[in-house]
Amino acid sequence: MLTFLRLPKGLFLILFFLLKSGISSAQKFTLEAIKSYPFPNELTASAQGSKIAWALNEQGRRNVYVAEGPAFTARKLTDYTKDDGQEISSLAISSDGKWVVYVKGGDHGSNWDSNVGVNVDHLPLPPRVEIWAVPFAGGVPKLLSEGDMPIISS
Repeated sequence: MLTFLRLPKGLFLILFFLLKSGISSAQKFTLEAIKSYPFPNELTASAQGSKIAWALNEQGRRNVYVAEGPAFTARKLTDYTKDDGQEISSLAISSDGKWVVYVKGGDHGSNWDSNVGVNVDHLPLPPRVEIWAVPFAGGVPKLLSEGDMPIISS
């Protein structure tokens, strides 16, 4: 009987790629190297124009990146510097392309309540699930409200 490890989908894909590409036993790689690979998610595009936004998890530090056509050069929009376990989700670009809205907090891929903040630092007051907005052109993120799954009004 075969037993399979239960690995996160992203980690499984990285391992599959490494094995498929013919990595030899002489080459060294560690689980830490695999886990620290930057992981993009939440790709979204503007309804008009050529603007895109996505979240990127870089060793647990999650940030929002944007790009605009025709060159689509990536630009970091937020500057969260700590691996605090706070997921970035529900990315959206406003209809005029001037704002990027996102949710910071929660654990939307979990099997428990995604509206409950992740508290990896064991703080007495756990982080909240909050809706943020930041100008596409760059600037300071603005807290809009506590909540989840925002819908941008026109």
